[in-house]
Amino acid sequence: MSTTTSTVSEPPTPKVNFGASDLTSTGTTTAERSVQENTSADDQTLSRTNSAVSFIPSKQMLDTYTPVRAGLPTKTRLSLITSVGAFWGFGIGCFLGAKQTGLQYLAENAHRLPTTVEGWYFYHKTKNYKMMLGGVKRGSKFALKTGGLCLMYGSIEAALDYARGGEADMVNSVVAGVTTGTVFSALTKLTRASTKYSIMFGAVVGLVTGGLSDLYRFASGDAPAYAKRFVK
Repeated sequence: MSTTTSTVSEPPTPKVNFGASDLTSTGTTTAERSVQENTSADDQTLSRTNSAVSFIPSKQMLDTYTPVRAGLPTKTRLSLITSVGAFWGFGIGCFLGAKQTGLQYLAENAHRLPTTVEGWYFYHKTKNYKMMLGGVKRGSKFALKTGGLCLMYGSIEAALDYARGGEADMVNSVVAGVTTGTVFSALTKLTRASTKYSIMFGAVVGLVTGGLSDLYRFASGDAPAYAKRFVK
């Protein structure tokens, strides 16, 4: 009796051949995806940068909303206000300084008055020189203070004009005057009563200067915003 042995053969394993074209297309797809991702990230960064830059006012925008008071632009007005304030302070300081120096010279030399004509000549000559020097010194100090205050007032006023889109009216002037008076009182450490008068003086100055500026605008045909309501 013969025994038959059956052999079970395994199915052949299929071979997959990757061609050069398939590898090239796969690599190209991956590279294109990476390039697209980088491009989208760059576009997002650029859009964020443009949106942030859009909040910064350009020179054209500032020129559009440049406030003009009494027919003068901001820089010219600030220079004029500061110069007038400095000259005004210098004049007052010269007067007060010369007067005080003259009185001080008389008090210091009251016990040694000259007795000859030549002595009196040099006495008055020295007195005049000292009065001139004292006036210039005190006038320079006053000029720095008054010029600085006027520059502060004009700068606050101009900043409020820009903040309100170029609306330069009496309201900004009054607020600038009150703020300047308050800052001056705090820096000089005035008493409560003096602080009150300082703030009132700043408000009056702002009311007068702002009112004159509004009258000029009204006469030029460009009435302020608050005046247009009454005109209508």
